[in-house]
Parts: sequence; C-alpha cells; structure tokens
Amino acid sequence: MTEEAAPSLVGTVLGDAYQVTRLLGQGGMGAVYEGVQTRLKKRVAIKVMDRNLAANTEALARFRREIDVTAKLAHPNIVQISDFGTVPTGEPYLVMEFLEGEDLERRLARVGRVSFASAVAIVNQLTSALAVTHAEGIVHRDLKPANVFLVKVPGQSDFVKVVDFGISKVLKASTTKLTRAQMIVGTPEYMSPEQAAGKVDEIDHRSDQWSLACIAWHMLVGQQPFVGPDVNSILHQVMNGEPPPLGPGLAPLLPGQVESVLRKALSKRQIDRYPTITAFGKAFEAAAPLDTPMRPVTPSPVPKKSHLFPHAAPARPAAAAPPATTGSSRAPRRWTYVVAALIATALGVGIALYQSGQLPWPSSGPAPAAGDEAPAGSPAHAHGKKRRAADDR
Repeated sequence: MTEEAAPSLVGTVLGDAYQVTRLLGQGGMGAVYEGVQTRLKKRVAIKVMDRNLAANTEALARFRREIDVTAKLAHPNIVQISDFGTVPTGEPYLVMEFLEGEDLERRLARVGRVSFASAVAIVNQLTSALAVTHAEGIVHRDLKPANVFLVKVPGQSDFVKVVDFGISKVLKASTTKLTRAQMIVGTPEYMSPEQAAGKVDEIDHRSDQWSLACIAWHMLVGQQPFVGPDVNSILHQVMNGEPPPLGPGLAPLLPGQVESVLRKALSKRQIDRYPTITAFGKAFEAAAPLDTPMRPVTPSPVPKKSHLFPHAAPARPAAAAPPATTGSSRAPRRWTYVVAALIATALGVGIALYQSGQLPWPSSGPAPAAGDEAPAGSPAHAHGKKRRAADDR
C-alpha cells in the first residue's frame, strides 16, 4: 500500500464490522490501523498488506493460508487473529487483538539493556510460543525486537506477544521478487546465515533459534552480536564473522555460562545449534540460576593486598633478593630474620646496661689476675675503674 492510500482507510468500515479509526504505523510490508468492532465496541488492530505485495497471486494465497494457520495457534504469547478480508481497493487485511504496551525494540532503545532475570522471562515466553508454532510447521523468519510486544498485564510486568507471525515465511517462499522485497525491509542484525545467504530452502525452526539468540544477546549486552556501518557489512559478519567476546567491559552483569549458550545457538551450521527452540530456552535459563552472583561490574581486578595470596612474599628489589633455594619455603626464612633481629636487640640492650654499671661483666673463663686490667675503653675496664673509685671512698 502506498503512503497516499493509507490515510484514506481512516473512517472506512471494513466487512461491515470494523471501523478504522486511526493509522498506528506503516512500513514496507503494509500498514497497521486501530479500529473498533462495531457490534461489540471492542478495540482491534487491523493490518493491511502492501499493495505491491498483494498483487502477487501466490503471495496472496499463502497470506490467507497463513492467517488460517495462525488463527488456530491458540497460545497466550501469540497475537490472536480473529478475522480477515479485503479492503475496497483489493488488498488483504487481518484483524488482531489490540495490544497496549511497547515493543521490545522501544524498550531497549529506552533502557539499553535488561537484567538477566527479565531476559530469561522474555525468552521463556518466546520459546513457548515458537515451540507451538514450529510443531505446526511454521517458521517465523522475522523474529526481532520490533516483533516482540510487551503487553501491560496486571500482575506481570512483561507479558510477551509475538506479532507479525509467519508472514515473512510466506513471502520468502513465493518468488524472487518477493524475496528481494523482504530482504529490503528485513533486519539483517537478526537474520540467520542461511537467510542472509538467500538459501530459502534451508530455512527451518533453527533459523528462529538464531534470531532469538540475537534478541537475547541484545537484551543482555545492549547491542546486537553483529553490527556494521551498512547492510552488506552486517550480512558478511552474519555469514562469516563471530560475535565479540563478552568480557566484563561489554557485559558486566552477564553470568559466565550464558555466553557459551548463546554462541551455540549462533553457530553458523544449523546442525551445531540446539535441536529445538525449547532446548535452547532451557539451556539459557539453566546457564546461571537467578541467585548466582554475576560478573563484577569493574574490569578484571589486579589484587593489591597480600592477604588475597597467603603464600606470596612481598616483592623485593632484585639486588636484595636472597638466592633461590630448593626444598625450602619463604616462611622459615622470615622466622630466621625475626629471631636474628631479636637476638641483636637483646645484645644491644645488654651492652647498654653493662656500660651503665647495672650489670656485672660476664666471665667466660678464669677471672683476671690481680693487677691485670682489661683493655682500655672496654666495658670491663670502665667497670673496674668505677669499682676502684667506690673502694677508695
């Protein structure tokens, strides 16, 4: 549908049941309106297919078949489709439940990243919805934050609704022209390698797993695993590159095992990913229990206190370092230094006392003969002089 034709539907009553009230959004795939079901006075959302895409007979037939299949997927985390038809100009439309809240793309643009607990809650709901869809043989193929709607529900902060379900698959499977159109309006950051390479026949449920892993990465890190200055650069990275390591600087609060789980789901070969979307969801949740300590916010610390390393000796200049020995520890040497210091201190105190005359000079052999004097200047010589002076008095 062209940009000029979209406003003309406002005020129109579709199928004698839905009055179009206002335009909610418009993109390459079509336009979404708010409407009212006239009999029940219930708010609904009406999505109208783009006129250029609707002109393809095969795409139109598959679009209608996909509506029928999606309508049968009665899952609380999948947007409910209640009706479909064609507008007066011939483009098909579908009627969905009206959702109040914000999509995940807006949430991430507003907050940057979410906690691991919030990411687990969102991923669990997405895996539950996708498991039901895959069981019906449907692949979303356009899973991205803009198609994950967070609904305001009493008692639950983020109730997930998957929107735009299955349409990408239908368009990709039709003709080359439609494939190119989808590539233009798609989001390369969330495309699997097989989808980015245009290998339509190889796309399966594991392609949705790749996209979900990209969403989980974005929620935890604050950016997609593959980024680049342009579309070609991003697609090249998706097909040939690897995501950057999630060190503390990039994801400071990310539990350690989560990165390995995400990288497995982001394997280039589909066979290397998890066998099912449910297996990926369980591995993601089990990667770190919600009460497990997270990585520190600061970069890898360099310990500065010796008590962190009880067996390490203080650093010494190279010239003062004792020669290396084998079979001995540093602790005994430390005690040797302490004992030597104590002995030296005791000797110093003793000499000082001897010089002050408070203690006799110790003899280690025969007493000096009468008339013999100790060498001048020695403690014994001084002590002898003091004693003779006392005797003369």
